[in-house]
Amino acid sequence: MIGVEGRRHDEPEDAHRGWVAPTPADADEAAVDRAMADAERAVAEGGATDDQRARVARMGQARTHEERRAAFRGEG
Repeated sequence: MIGVEGRRHDEPEDAHRGWVAPTPADADEAAVDRAMADAERAVAEGGATDDQRARVARMGQARTHEERRAAFRGEG
């Protein structure tokens, strides 16, 4: 359920306040971000490889973009 502030009731109060889209620090991070987007798109469209599905599933446990990137890479 979405509250008056535009957030779900189970989200922390500061979940969206001041959010800034993450910017890759280097070419490697940019490449990983593109691969993440490709994998998520492939999963949504039903054409993902087993590896893409596993990586996207790991990303689902992360909260921040940096945590999602690390999960996609298999770090941590």
